[in-house]
Amino acid sequence: MIDISNCSVRLATEADVPALHRLVREAYREHIGRGLNFTGTYQDEGITRERMEGNDVYLVCQGSEIIATVTLGRDEEKDGVFGLYVTQLAVTPMLKRQGLGRLLLTLAEERGREQGAAFLRLDTAMPATHLVALYQSEGYQVVDEVQWEGKAYKSCIMEKRL
Repeated sequence: MIDISNCSVRLATEADVPALHRLVREAYREHIGRGLNFTGTYQDEGITRERMEGNDVYLVCQGSEIIATVTLGRDEEKDGVFGLYVTQLAVTPMLKRQGLGRLLLTLAEERGREQGAAFLRLDTAMPATHLVALYQSEGYQVVDEVQWEGKAYKSCIMEKRL
């Protein structure tokens, strides 16, 4: 069991791209066997770098090792009210189911409130029912469905009001 009190959280830098890329690929590998081609299952360092641009990428570190991450980007609504979009939530496989994912969702909420966001949004594959259930247990509700280009599944858009 991981002792979260021994972890630190910081923003990613360009120097973190190789380690961040490895973490995301390892964390998302389990989805390949389910036929879920999340971007994290095939992204390279270039895509990792692109997904960092204009977003805040938070890293949970144990010493110098990156063990979890989440990306937050600004999400606008038509009426000018804004929220944050949560993407690339990833936990190193050996440490899954130990509270790091929930820690990252809590961090996203804290950052959202600090920035004056009205909501958080995320999307996940509808067939990944365990992920849908996790997000629902954290207060997210399904608000829409979408078929992203190139994806082998439909996604649900989930939202949590802050």
